[in-house]
Amino acid sequence: MAEPVSLPGRRSQRGDMLERLRRETFDLAVVGGGITGAWVARDAAMRGLSVALVERGDFASGTSSRSSRLIHGGLRYLRHAHISLVREGLRERGRLLRLAPHLVRPIAFTLPVYKGGRDNPLLMRIGLTGYDLMAGKLGMGRHRVRSRQQLIEDEPALRSDGLRSGFRYFDAITNDARLTLALVLSATDHGAAVANYVEAASLEMTGGRTSGLNCRDIVSGDELTVRARSVIGAAGPWTDEWRGRFGEAAVLRPTKGIHVVLPRELLHTDSVVAFFWQERPLFVVPAGRYSYVGTTDTDWSGDPGGVEADAADVSLVLDAINANFNVEVSPADVTSTWAGVRPLIADEGSPSPSAVSRDYEVLEGPRGAYAIVGGKLTNARAMAERAVDQVVEAEAGVLSRSPAGCRTARAPLPGATARFDRYRAQAVAALVRGWDISDEAAAHLVDTHGTDHVRVLAQARKDPELLEPVVPGSPVLLAEAAFAAEAEMAVSLEDFMRRRSDLMLFSSEASCAASERIAAVLGRTLGWNEHEVGEQVEAYRMAVGQMMAFRGDQTDSARSGP
Repeated sequence: MAEPVSLPGRRSQRGDMLERLRRETFDLAVVGGGITGAWVARDAAMRGLSVALVERGDFASGTSSRSSRLIHGGLRYLRHAHISLVREGLRERGRLLRLAPHLVRPIAFTLPVYKGGRDNPLLMRIGLTGYDLMAGKLGMGRHRVRSRQQLIEDEPALRSDGLRSGFRYFDAITNDARLTLALVLSATDHGAAVANYVEAASLEMTGGRTSGLNCRDIVSGDELTVRARSVIGAAGPWTDEWRGRFGEAAVLRPTKGIHVVLPRELLHTDSVVAFFWQERPLFVVPAGRYSYVGTTDTDWSGDPGGVEADAADVSLVLDAINANFNVEVSPADVTSTWAGVRPLIADEGSPSPSAVSRDYEVLEGPRGAYAIVGGKLTNARAMAERAVDQVVEAEAGVLSRSPAGCRTARAPLPGATARFDRYRAQAVAALVRGWDISDEAAAHLVDTHGTDHVRVLAQARKDPELLEPVVPGSPVLLAEAAFAAEAEMAVSLEDFMRRRSDLMLFSSEASCAASERIAAVLGRTLGWNEHEVGEQVEAYRMAVGQMMAFRGDQTDSARSGP
């Protein structure tokens, strides 16, 4: 069980949510506030069920903020003949592009082909043609063959010796943590009661069936019982731990994946460049002023909450970069890292972690208790639909009402609007004209919050300081920190730095330097005194240091970072 943590801020909204969790009886309680749990809560709430969701950390603080951020059908899964998984992924990709255009956007992928390489160009073209056809009307255009010279012009950083040709196609990219948050907020819009930093310790049983959850508020240490007619565990890599509490066998093969972040001038690509290294696909992903590279795939047996990139992980990724690009990068060039644990379903027939299926299952436990396991970011909506369908069918006799059908495949997320590109251009121009902010800050606001960017700036009418960037040169404004505390359920400084914004991942050193100012803005809403602001700053700087701990095994020059 998690120990109490020093999170002094208690927003009234969180207090209201906790009171609802104590007072009401719910049709469904969801354990886990990652991408899958968030989709489950939204789906069930939109069907008219009463829903509770508890997350023992922050929303998306596990795997759902530590992915490669790619929304894709899974082209490489065709190699393993996982046709239905690819088809579903492409369908879900198309839906997400429509449902959340501010958070999910198309991005080009480049696949180089080398002499003597593992990839057969003819088979690759057949696979890409199948990928295009399966996408159908939800596709983003056909793939294109690129000659050697075109590839060199497209991506001059690519190693050119042995380069034969290549392909370019489109998939999509997102901000995984903010996508998860949007789903959580949408679930609350439809009546769900949700709370972060509340741990589900055990099932409450009455008369041989599930009747709720025994929980603990990690902020205060108080215990509470959430009464519910059914429970879905969506605990990601903690699934075996959760199910083990009521005697269920382990089902997961957890694998670790890490990413390293480099300044984009060191590794500049205009598309996502995909390549293989040691039988594992890696991606170089452009992200504003940075590029991130990953992901590794190794078995993991430790605490999913304690996973970090170590020196061996980072060296593997840097070796792959140096072998495949015209660069020479070292650990001293790495500005940040992130690591997560994939909750894959164990498959005895797959000796390699990379070969383990990304499929998913809904498992039954004690009467009224279920768990959803496996899957990936792209397919999480479909996973949730299947899980809620199963609960609705099996528990029809105990639910408070006969629910409607699934609506999440058609209902836009908060901040979405039709014809988003046109809206974006008009909104950015209006922000630059009407507010004293840069073009970059205006674009960031619209891309991050969609139509809700107006709400983000509301406090700045009374406090112009909030229009200033959180760190010099950043498009992120102090107004976003204030909004995170007021309306996005941020409870700590790290909640904002890592999951409400990207500052911890893409501006770690600068964000440490500015952490006192940012914490002060959060503290105005969260009620922190000077001592509590200091505690938040210290905790955040320690978290950044842990993220960069791999440098402890490197040279002195590599130790100079944050």
